Amino acid sequence: FNRLNDDYNMGLLNNNLVRHMQDELFNGFDFINDWPEIVAIANPRTRQRAHVQFVEKAKKYIWTSKKTDKDGCYVHIGHDDMNRPRIFYSRECNPIGYPFTETEVKASYLNVDMFDKEEVE
Repeated sequence: FNRLNDDYNMGLLNNNLVRHMQDELFNGFDFINDWPEIVAIANPRTRQRAHVQFVEKAKKYIWTSKKTDKDGCYVHIGHDDMNRPRIFYSRECNPIGYPFTETEVKASYLNVDMFDKEEVE
């Protein structure tokens, strides 16, 4: 959308923009069923929230530390009693954890740079 808008200086709901978006994205989207998500992601005012809701929602990761402690044990992100991300130390010395999105981890003020992440379904 940003490129098309810059090239053609079109508003979000301009018919020409819709046609160009269909041409550019035709293979990756169902324009009938995915239209609300497409418009929400294209609109600069709703893009961040839509990205979290429609794109990142499906991307959850298991978060483990990049290094181990002196005993070879990992630090990982698990969940507390309220299902929020929290740092835990693995007693079994193997990388275990619970899936969280990157937004959930950042909202808990955990430093994502300390961890490796592995995507899970």
